[in-house]
Amino acid sequence: MGQLIFRHDLERCFAGGRLGALTAAGQLVIIGSLPTYSKVFEPGTYGEYLIFVGAFTVVSVLAGVRYDSAIVLPRQDAIAARLSALVMLIALAVSGLIAVATFAATVLGLSPDEHWAPIERHFGYGLATATAIGAVQRCLSAWCVRARRFLLMGWAQFVLSLVTVIAQLSFATIMDQLPALIWGYVCALVFQTLCLAPVGLRATSPSWAPAAAWRGMKIVARKYRRFPTYMVGYALASSARDRLIQLVLGIGAGAAVVGRFGLAYRVVFAPNSLIYAAISPVFFGIASRGTRASVGRFAAGLVETVFVMLVGPYVAFAIEAPALTDAVLSDRWRGTGPYLQALAGPALVLSATCWLDRAFDSFRRQNVAFSLEATFTIISVALVACLSKLAEPVTIAWLFGSAALIYYWIYFLLTFIACEFPMEDFWRATRNGLVLACVVLLGALTIHAVSQPVARVALYATLIATVVGVWFRCLGGATTIRTFTRVADS
Repeated sequence: MGQLIFRHDLERCFAGGRLGALTAAGQLVIIGSLPTYSKVFEPGTYGEYLIFVGAFTVVSVLAGVRYDSAIVLPRQDAIAARLSALVMLIALAVSGLIAVATFAATVLGLSPDEHWAPIERHFGYGLATATAIGAVQRCLSAWCVRARRFLLMGWAQFVLSLVTVIAQLSFATIMDQLPALIWGYVCALVFQTLCLAPVGLRATSPSWAPAAAWRGMKIVARKYRRFPTYMVGYALASSARDRLIQLVLGIGAGAAVVGRFGLAYRVVFAPNSLIYAAISPVFFGIASRGTRASVGRFAAGLVETVFVMLVGPYVAFAIEAPALTDAVLSDRWRGTGPYLQALAGPALVLSATCWLDRAFDSFRRQNVAFSLEATFTIISVALVACLSKLAEPVTIAWLFGSAALIYYWIYFLLTFIACEFPMEDFWRATRNGLVLACVVLLGALTIHAVSQPVARVALYATLIATVVGVWFRCLGGATTIRTFTRVADS
Protein backbone atom coordinates (compact mmCIF):
# COMPACT_ATOMS: atom_id res chain seq x y z
CA MET A 1 0.00 0.00 0.00
CA GLY A 2 2.84 2.40 0.85
CA GLN A 3 4.40 1.88 -2.57
CA LEU A 4 1.07 2.48 -4.27
CA ILE A 5 0.64 5.77 -2.38
CA PHE A 6 4.16 6.82 -3.24
CA ARG A 7 3.70 5.89 -6.91
CA HIS A 8 0.54 7.98 -6.96
CA ASP A 9 2.52 10.94 -5.58
CA LEU A 10 5.21 10.37 -8.19
CA GLU A 11 2.68 10.43 -10.98
CA ARG A 12 1.42 13.70 -9.58
CA CYS A 13 4.91 15.07 -10.19
CA PHE A 14 4.04 15.48 -13.84
CA ALA A 15 1.39 17.97 -12.80
CA GLY A 16 4.30 20.02 -11.52
CA GLY A 17 5.36 20.45 -15.13
CA ARG A 18 2.17 22.35 -15.86
CA LEU A 19 2.60 24.36 -12.68
CA GLY A 20 6.15 25.18 -13.74
CA ALA A 21 5.04 26.18 -17.23
CA LEU A 22 2.48 28.63 -15.86
CA THR A 23 4.93 30.01 -13.31
CA ALA A 24 7.50 30.42 -16.07
CA ALA A 25 4.94 32.28 -18.16
CA GLY A 26 4.39 34.64 -15.24
CA GLN A 27 8.12 35.25 -14.91
CA LEU A 28 8.33 35.96 -18.64
CA VAL A 29 5.61 38.57 -18.20
CA ILE A 30 7.66 40.26 -15.48
CA ILE A 31 10.93 40.10 -17.41
CA GLY A 32 9.24 41.23 -20.61
CA SER A 33 7.88 44.28 -18.81
CA LEU A 34 11.30 45.46 -17.61
CA PRO A 35 11.94 47.80 -20.56
CA THR A 36 8.68 49.59 -19.71
CA TYR A 37 9.51 49.58 -15.99
CA SER A 38 12.90 51.13 -16.69
CA LYS A 39 11.18 54.05 -18.44
CA VAL A 40 8.43 54.58 -15.84
CA PHE A 41 10.24 54.02 -12.53
CA GLU A 42 13.47 55.53 -11.25
CA PRO A 43 16.18 53.17 -9.88
CA GLY A 44 15.99 54.92 -6.49
CA THR A 45 12.22 54.48 -6.26
CA TYR A 46 12.52 50.85 -7.26
CA GLY A 47 15.12 50.41 -4.52
CA GLU A 48 12.66 51.81 -1.98
CA TYR A 49 10.00 49.40 -3.26
CA LEU A 50 12.45 46.54 -2.68
CA ILE A 51 12.68 47.66 0.93
CA PHE A 52 8.89 47.28 1.16
CA VAL A 53 9.04 43.80 -0.38
CA GLY A 54 11.82 42.90 2.02
CA ALA A 55 9.80 44.12 4.98
CA PHE A 56 6.80 42.11 3.77
CA THR A 57 8.97 39.00 3.42
CA VAL A 58 10.26 39.34 6.97
CA VAL A 59 6.86 40.15 8.47
CA SER A 60 5.27 37.22 6.60
CA VAL A 61 7.58 34.89 8.49
CA LEU A 62 6.41 36.35 11.80
CA ALA A 63 2.75 36.41 10.66
CA GLY A 64 2.29 32.69 11.10
CA VAL A 65 5.69 31.71 12.52
CA ARG A 66 5.95 29.08 9.76
CA TYR A 67 2.99 27.02 10.93
CA ASP A 68 1.66 27.49 7.39
CA SER A 69 4.45 25.15 6.19
CA ALA A 70 3.09 22.43 8.48
CA ILE A 71 -0.42 22.47 6.99
CA VAL A 72 0.62 19.95 4.33
CA LEU A 73 1.79 17.30 6.81
CA PRO A 74 -1.25 16.14 8.89
CA ARG A 75 -3.21 13.20 7.55
CA GLN A 76 -6.45 14.57 9.00
CA ASP A 77 -8.04 17.69 7.53
CA ALA A 78 -9.25 18.76 10.97
CA ILE A 79 -5.67 19.11 12.23
CA ALA A 80 -4.63 21.01 9.10
CA ALA A 81 -7.60 23.32 9.55
CA ARG A 82 -6.54 24.07 13.13
CA LEU A 83 -3.12 25.01 11.84
CA SER A 84 -4.73 27.29 9.26
CA ALA A 85 -6.81 28.99 11.93
CA LEU A 86 -3.71 29.44 14.08
CA VAL A 87 -1.82 31.05 11.19
CA MET A 88 -4.67 33.45 10.46
CA LEU A 89 -5.01 34.42 14.12
CA ILE A 90 -1.31 35.28 14.34
CA ALA A 91 -1.35 37.10 11.00
CA LEU A 92 -4.31 39.26 11.90
CA ALA A 93 -2.66 40.22 15.18
CA VAL A 94 0.57 41.21 13.40
CA SER A 95 -1.33 43.07 10.69
CA GLY A 96 -3.34 44.97 13.29
CA LEU A 97 -0.19 45.99 15.16
CA ILE A 98 1.34 47.34 11.95
CA ALA A 99 -1.80 49.32 11.13
CA VAL A 100 -1.97 50.78 14.67
CA ALA A 101 1.73 51.71 14.57
CA THR A 102 1.26 53.40 11.20
CA PHE A 103 -1.76 55.36 12.42
CA ALA A 104 0.10 56.48 15.54
CA ALA A 105 3.16 57.52 13.52
CA THR A 106 0.99 59.52 11.13
CA VAL A 107 -1.03 61.29 13.84
CA LEU A 108 1.96 62.04 16.07
CA GLY A 109 4.24 63.03 13.21
CA LEU A 110 6.96 60.51 13.99
CA SER A 111 8.38 60.36 10.46
CA PRO A 112 12.18 60.08 10.52
CA ASP A 113 12.63 62.63 7.71
CA GLU A 114 10.70 64.78 5.26
CA HIS A 115 11.11 62.28 2.43
CA TRP A 116 9.45 59.52 4.46
CA ALA A 117 6.42 61.51 5.64
CA PRO A 118 4.43 61.49 2.36
CA ILE A 119 4.82 57.73 1.87
CA GLU A 120 4.67 56.31 5.41
CA ARG A 121 0.90 55.74 5.23
CA HIS A 122 1.21 53.86 1.94
CA PHE A 123 4.13 51.82 3.26
CA GLY A 124 2.53 50.99 6.64
CA TYR A 125 -1.03 50.33 5.56
CA GLY A 126 0.18 48.51 2.45
CA LEU A 127 2.35 46.29 4.63
CA ALA A 128 -0.51 45.59 7.03
CA THR A 129 -2.86 44.68 4.17
CA ALA A 130 -0.30 42.53 2.41
CA THR A 131 0.47 40.70 5.66
CA ALA A 132 -3.14 39.65 6.19
CA ILE A 133 -3.74 38.71 2.55
CA GLY A 134 -0.42 36.90 2.31
CA ALA A 135 -1.34 34.69 5.26
CA VAL A 136 -4.58 33.66 3.56
CA GLN A 137 -2.68 32.97 0.34
CA ARG A 138 -0.13 30.74 2.08
CA CYS A 139 -2.83 28.74 3.86
CA LEU A 140 -4.80 28.23 0.66
CA SER A 141 -1.63 27.20 -1.19
CA ALA A 142 -0.98 24.57 1.47
CA TRP A 143 -4.50 23.21 1.03
CA CYS A 144 -3.96 23.07 -2.72
CA VAL A 145 -0.87 20.93 -2.08
CA ARG A 146 -2.93 18.64 0.14
CA ALA A 147 -5.50 18.32 -2.63
CA ARG A 148 -2.77 17.95 -5.32
CA ARG A 149 -4.20 20.95 -7.19
CA PHE A 150 -0.86 22.02 -8.64
CA LEU A 151 -2.35 23.35 -11.86
CA LEU A 152 -4.49 25.79 -9.90
CA MET A 153 -1.38 26.95 -8.05
CA GLY A 154 0.27 27.52 -11.41
CA TRP A 155 -2.59 29.72 -12.58
CA ALA A 156 -2.41 31.64 -9.32
CA GLN A 157 1.31 32.26 -9.81
CA PHE A 158 0.68 33.48 -13.35
CA VAL A 159 -2.11 35.79 -12.18
CA LEU A 160 0.18 37.22 -9.49
CA SER A 161 2.83 38.14 -12.05
CA LEU A 162 0.39 39.46 -14.64
CA VAL A 163 -1.66 41.57 -12.24
CA THR A 164 1.50 42.94 -10.58
CA VAL A 165 2.69 44.36 -13.88
CA ILE A 166 -0.71 45.65 -14.99
CA ALA A 167 -1.63 47.17 -11.62
CA GLN A 168 1.73 48.83 -10.94
CA LEU A 169 1.98 50.40 -14.39
CA SER A 170 -1.68 51.48 -14.25
CA PHE A 171 -1.43 52.98 -10.76
CA ALA A 172 1.68 54.88 -11.84
CA THR A 173 -0.56 57.02 -14.05
CA ILE A 174 -2.71 58.21 -11.14
CA MET A 175 -0.34 58.30 -8.15
CA ASP A 176 3.31 58.64 -7.22
CA GLN A 177 5.75 55.92 -8.20
CA LEU A 178 6.31 54.23 -4.83
CA PRO A 179 2.61 54.05 -3.82
CA ALA A 180 1.88 52.67 -7.28
CA LEU A 181 4.43 49.89 -6.80
CA ILE A 182 3.20 49.08 -3.28
CA TRP A 183 -0.53 49.00 -3.97
CA GLY A 184 -0.03 47.29 -7.31
CA TYR A 185 1.70 44.46 -5.49
CA VAL A 186 -1.05 44.29 -2.86
CA CYS A 187 -3.67 44.19 -5.61
CA ALA A 188 -1.85 41.26 -7.24
CA LEU A 189 -1.83 39.38 -3.92
CA VAL A 190 -5.60 39.80 -3.72
CA PHE A 191 -6.12 38.33 -7.19
CA GLN A 192 -3.77 35.43 -6.47
CA THR A 193 -5.67 34.63 -3.27
CA LEU A 194 -9.00 34.74 -5.10
CA CYS A 195 -7.68 32.21 -7.61
CA LEU A 196 -6.81 29.79 -4.81
CA ALA A 197 -9.94 30.40 -2.74
CA PRO A 198 -12.40 27.92 -4.34
CA VAL A 199 -10.39 24.73 -3.81
CA GLY A 200 -9.16 25.93 -0.43
CA LEU A 201 -12.65 26.63 0.83
CA ARG A 202 -14.01 23.34 -0.51
CA ALA A 203 -11.18 21.40 1.10
CA THR A 204 -11.41 23.06 4.49
CA SER A 205 -15.13 23.73 4.88
CA PRO A 206 -15.94 20.52 6.79
CA SER A 207 -13.27 21.27 9.38
CA TRP A 208 -13.55 24.98 10.05
CA ALA A 209 -15.91 24.63 13.03
CA PRO A 210 -13.58 22.54 15.24
CA ALA A 211 -10.62 24.53 13.98
CA ALA A 212 -11.88 27.62 15.74
CA ALA A 213 -11.54 26.00 19.15
CA TRP A 214 -8.76 27.47 21.25
CA ARG A 215 -7.89 24.08 22.69
CA GLY A 216 -7.40 22.60 19.23
CA MET A 217 -5.07 25.39 18.17
CA LYS A 218 -3.04 25.02 21.36
CA ILE A 219 -2.63 21.30 20.71
CA VAL A 220 -1.39 21.72 17.12
CA ALA A 221 0.85 24.61 18.18
CA ARG A 222 2.64 22.29 20.60
CA LYS A 223 2.70 19.33 18.22
CA TYR A 224 4.34 21.28 15.38
CA ARG A 225 6.49 23.56 17.53
CA ARG A 226 9.60 22.57 15.55
CA PHE A 227 8.44 24.92 12.79
CA PRO A 228 8.50 28.13 14.86
CA THR A 229 11.51 26.88 16.82
CA TYR A 230 13.78 26.35 13.84
CA MET A 231 12.15 27.45 10.59
CA VAL A 232 11.35 31.00 11.73
CA GLY A 233 15.03 31.60 12.36
CA TYR A 234 15.86 29.91 9.07
CA ALA A 235 13.49 32.10 7.08
CA LEU A 236 14.47 35.27 8.93
CA ALA A 237 18.16 34.57 8.42
CA SER A 238 17.63 34.16 4.68
CA SER A 239 15.49 37.29 4.38
CA ALA A 240 17.74 39.36 6.62
CA ARG A 241 20.81 38.38 4.63
CA ASP A 242 19.46 39.62 1.32
CA ARG A 243 18.08 42.84 2.82
CA LEU A 244 21.24 43.60 4.79
CA ILE A 245 23.34 43.15 1.66
CA GLN A 246 21.11 45.66 -0.10
CA LEU A 247 21.23 47.98 2.89
CA VAL A 248 25.02 47.96 2.95
CA LEU A 249 25.12 48.74 -0.76
CA GLY A 250 22.56 51.51 -0.29
CA ILE A 251 24.46 53.15 2.58
CA GLY A 252 27.63 53.26 0.53
CA ALA A 253 26.26 54.17 -2.88
CA GLY A 254 22.61 55.24 -2.54
CA ALA A 255 19.18 53.84 -3.34
CA ALA A 256 19.89 53.76 -7.08
CA VAL A 257 22.51 51.05 -6.51
CA VAL A 258 19.97 49.08 -4.47
CA GLY A 259 17.54 49.44 -7.36
CA ARG A 260 20.03 48.11 -9.91
CA PHE A 261 21.14 45.29 -7.63
CA GLY A 262 17.52 44.45 -6.86
CA LEU A 263 16.50 44.44 -10.51
CA ALA A 264 19.43 42.16 -11.34
CA TYR A 265 18.50 39.91 -8.43
CA ARG A 266 14.90 39.76 -9.61
CA VAL A 267 15.88 38.78 -13.15
CA VAL A 268 18.66 36.31 -12.44
CA PHE A 269 16.73 34.52 -9.68
CA ALA A 270 13.49 34.35 -11.67
CA PRO A 271 14.05 30.68 -12.62
CA ASN A 272 14.65 29.93 -8.94
CA SER A 273 11.23 31.32 -8.08
CA LEU A 274 9.36 29.37 -10.73
CA ILE A 275 11.28 26.14 -10.09
CA TYR A 276 10.59 26.36 -6.36
CA ALA A 277 6.92 27.03 -7.03
CA ALA A 278 6.71 24.10 -9.44
CA ILE A 279 8.81 21.47 -7.65
CA SER A 280 8.58 22.29 -3.94
CA PRO A 281 4.95 21.26 -3.33
CA VAL A 282 5.36 18.08 -5.37
CA PHE A 283 8.63 17.13 -3.70
CA PHE A 284 7.16 17.89 -0.29
CA GLY A 285 4.36 15.43 -0.96
CA ILE A 286 6.81 12.76 -2.14
CA ALA A 287 9.33 13.31 0.65
CA SER A 288 6.67 13.15 3.36
CA ARG A 289 5.73 9.60 2.29
CA GLY A 290 8.80 8.05 0.65
CA THR A 291 11.78 6.21 2.10
CA ARG A 292 15.12 7.99 2.59
CA ALA A 293 16.80 6.02 -0.20
CA SER A 294 14.05 6.61 -2.76
CA VAL A 295 13.63 10.30 -1.88
CA GLY A 296 17.40 10.85 -2.01
CA ARG A 297 17.69 9.17 -5.40
CA PHE A 298 14.80 11.24 -6.70
CA ALA A 299 16.28 14.47 -5.27
CA ALA A 300 19.76 13.92 -6.71
CA GLY A 301 18.39 13.06 -10.12
CA LEU A 302 16.14 16.09 -10.17
CA VAL A 303 18.94 18.45 -9.05
CA GLU A 304 21.18 17.09 -11.79
CA THR A 305 18.48 17.37 -14.45
CA VAL A 306 17.54 20.95 -13.56
CA PHE A 307 21.21 22.00 -13.47
CA VAL A 308 21.93 20.48 -16.88
CA MET A 309 18.92 22.17 -18.44
CA LEU A 310 19.82 25.59 -16.99
CA VAL A 311 23.62 25.72 -17.11
CA GLY A 312 23.77 26.64 -20.81
CA PRO A 313 21.18 29.45 -20.72
CA TYR A 314 22.59 30.85 -17.47
CA VAL A 315 26.19 30.98 -18.71
CA ALA A 316 25.19 32.50 -22.03
CA PHE A 317 23.02 35.10 -20.32
CA ALA A 318 25.75 36.00 -17.84
CA ILE A 319 28.34 36.56 -20.55
CA GLU A 320 26.02 38.70 -22.64
CA ALA A 321 24.37 40.51 -19.69
CA PRO A 322 26.05 43.94 -20.04
CA ALA A 323 25.17 44.23 -23.71
CA LEU A 324 21.64 42.97 -23.15
CA THR A 325 20.85 45.39 -20.32
CA ASP A 326 22.27 48.36 -22.20
CA ALA A 327 20.13 47.47 -25.20
CA VAL A 328 16.88 46.73 -23.32
CA LEU A 329 16.82 49.12 -20.34
CA SER A 330 16.70 52.89 -20.38
CA ASP A 331 19.88 54.95 -19.91
CA ARG A 332 19.26 55.63 -16.21
CA TRP A 333 19.51 51.89 -15.53
CA ARG A 334 22.92 51.47 -17.17
CA GLY A 335 25.39 49.55 -15.03
CA THR A 336 22.94 46.75 -14.14
CA GLY A 337 24.71 44.15 -16.29
CA PRO A 338 27.71 43.53 -13.99
CA TYR A 339 25.35 42.76 -11.10
CA LEU A 340 23.65 40.14 -13.27
CA GLN A 341 27.00 38.54 -13.98
CA ALA A 342 27.97 38.50 -10.30
CA LEU A 343 24.74 36.78 -9.25
CA ALA A 344 24.42 34.29 -12.12
CA GLY A 345 26.56 31.54 -10.55
CA PRO A 346 24.78 31.27 -7.20
CA ALA A 347 21.41 31.73 -8.91
CA LEU A 348 22.14 28.73 -11.13
CA VAL A 349 23.04 26.45 -8.22
CA LEU A 350 20.13 27.71 -6.11
CA SER A 351 17.68 27.13 -8.96
CA ALA A 352 18.73 23.49 -9.03
CA THR A 353 18.58 22.98 -5.25
CA CYS A 354 16.14 25.56 -3.83
CA TRP A 355 13.36 23.07 -3.09
CA LEU A 356 15.59 20.79 -0.96
CA ASP A 357 14.55 22.70 2.16
CA ARG A 358 11.41 20.53 2.13
CA ALA A 359 13.59 17.51 2.87
CA PHE A 360 14.50 19.05 6.24
CA ASP A 361 10.80 19.52 6.99
CA SER A 362 9.87 15.99 5.97
CA PHE A 363 12.66 14.25 7.91
CA ARG A 364 12.51 16.55 10.97
CA ARG A 365 15.94 18.12 10.51
CA GLN A 366 14.87 21.77 10.61
CA ASN A 367 17.61 22.48 13.14
CA VAL A 368 20.24 21.72 10.49
CA ALA A 369 18.57 24.06 7.99
CA PHE A 370 18.45 26.84 10.58
CA SER A 371 22.12 26.39 11.52
CA LEU A 372 23.18 26.48 7.88
CA GLU A 373 21.23 29.58 7.02
CA ALA A 374 22.17 31.48 10.17
CA THR A 375 25.87 30.72 9.73
CA PHE A 376 25.94 31.85 6.13
CA THR A 377 23.99 34.98 6.97
CA ILE A 378 26.51 36.00 9.61
CA ILE A 379 29.50 35.24 7.39
CA SER A 380 28.20 36.92 4.23
CA VAL A 381 26.87 40.06 5.92
CA ALA A 382 30.08 40.47 7.94
CA LEU A 383 32.16 40.05 4.78
CA VAL A 384 30.17 42.62 2.82
CA ALA A 385 30.06 45.06 5.74
CA CYS A 386 33.83 44.89 6.23
CA LEU A 387 34.51 45.54 2.54
CA SER A 388 31.75 48.09 1.94
CA LYS A 389 34.11 51.03 2.42
CA LEU A 390 37.02 49.45 0.60
CA ALA A 391 35.44 48.13 -2.59
CA GLU A 392 33.05 49.21 -5.32
CA PRO A 393 29.43 47.96 -5.17
CA VAL A 394 29.98 45.63 -8.14
CA THR A 395 33.02 44.11 -6.43
CA ILE A 396 30.95 43.54 -3.31
CA ALA A 397 28.32 41.84 -5.44
CA TRP A 398 30.97 39.52 -6.90
CA LEU A 399 32.26 38.64 -3.43
CA PHE A 400 28.77 37.91 -2.19
CA GLY A 401 28.03 35.86 -5.31
CA SER A 402 31.19 33.76 -4.87
CA ALA A 403 30.40 33.06 -1.22
CA ALA A 404 26.79 32.20 -2.07
CA LEU A 405 27.88 29.80 -4.83
CA ILE A 406 29.98 27.83 -2.35
CA TYR A 407 27.24 27.93 0.28
CA TYR A 408 24.50 26.55 -1.96
CA TRP A 409 26.71 23.58 -2.89
CA ILE A 410 27.44 22.96 0.80
CA TYR A 411 23.67 23.14 1.46
CA PHE A 412 23.17 20.45 -1.19
CA LEU A 413 25.86 18.29 0.44
CA LEU A 414 24.60 18.66 4.02
CA THR A 415 21.02 17.93 2.94
CA PHE A 416 22.14 14.48 1.90
CA ILE A 417 24.22 13.98 5.05
CA ALA A 418 21.56 15.23 7.49
CA CYS A 419 18.68 13.35 5.84
CA GLU A 420 20.81 10.21 5.33
CA PHE A 421 20.31 10.07 1.59
CA PRO A 422 22.62 7.83 -0.54
CA MET A 423 25.87 9.79 -1.03
CA GLU A 424 26.74 8.09 -4.31
CA ASP A 425 23.79 9.88 -5.90
CA PHE A 426 25.08 13.22 -4.59
CA TRP A 427 28.60 12.71 -5.93
CA ARG A 428 27.32 11.61 -9.33
CA ALA A 429 25.20 14.76 -9.66
CA THR A 430 28.11 16.97 -8.52
CA ARG A 431 30.61 15.36 -10.91
CA ASN A 432 28.34 15.60 -13.94
CA GLY A 433 27.35 19.16 -13.14
CA LEU A 434 30.94 20.35 -12.73
CA VAL A 435 32.09 18.73 -15.98
CA LEU A 436 29.25 20.21 -18.00
CA ALA A 437 29.62 23.66 -16.39
CA CYS A 438 33.30 23.81 -17.44
CA VAL A 439 32.47 22.70 -20.98
CA VAL A 440 29.67 25.26 -21.32
CA LEU A 441 31.80 28.09 -19.93
CA LEU A 442 34.66 27.44 -22.34
CA GLY A 443 32.26 27.11 -25.26
CA ALA A 444 30.34 30.26 -24.36
CA LEU A 445 33.54 32.33 -24.04
CA THR A 446 34.54 31.18 -27.50
CA ILE A 447 31.13 32.02 -28.94
CA HIS A 448 31.22 35.47 -27.31
CA ALA A 449 34.14 36.38 -29.57
CA VAL A 450 31.91 36.05 -32.65
CA SER A 451 30.98 39.51 -33.89
CA GLN A 452 27.59 38.77 -35.46
CA PRO A 453 24.76 38.72 -32.84
CA VAL A 454 22.54 36.40 -34.88
CA ALA A 455 25.39 33.94 -35.30
CA ARG A 456 26.10 34.05 -31.56
CA VAL A 457 22.47 33.23 -30.74
CA ALA A 458 22.54 30.25 -33.12
CA LEU A 459 25.83 29.01 -31.67
CA TYR A 460 24.58 29.35 -28.10
CA ALA A 461 21.48 27.33 -28.99
CA THR A 462 23.67 24.66 -30.60
CA LEU A 463 25.92 24.55 -27.55
CA ILE A 464 22.97 24.14 -25.17
CA ALA A 465 21.45 21.35 -27.25
CA THR A 466 24.81 19.59 -27.54
CA VAL A 467 25.43 19.69 -23.80
CA VAL A 468 22.00 18.25 -23.02
CA GLY A 469 22.51 15.54 -25.65
CA VAL A 470 25.95 14.56 -24.33
CA TRP A 471 24.60 14.37 -20.80
CA PHE A 472 21.65 12.26 -21.88
CA ARG A 473 23.67 9.75 -23.90
CA CYS A 474 27.15 9.72 -22.33
CA LEU A 475 26.83 10.85 -18.69
CA GLY A 476 23.87 8.77 -17.59
CA GLY A 477 21.17 11.34 -18.27
CA ALA A 478 18.80 8.73 -19.67
CA THR A 479 19.24 6.62 -16.54
CA THR A 480 18.66 9.66 -14.34
CA ILE A 481 15.40 10.42 -16.10
CA ARG A 482 14.27 6.84 -15.69
CA THR A 483 14.76 7.04 -11.93
CA PHE A 484 11.81 9.43 -11.79
CA THR A 485 9.56 6.54 -12.84
CA ARG A 486 11.36 3.73 -11.00
CA VAL A 487 11.92 5.39 -7.65
CA ALA A 488 8.69 4.02 -6.16
CA ASP A 489 10.02 0.46 -6.41
CA SER A 490 13.33 1.29 -4.63
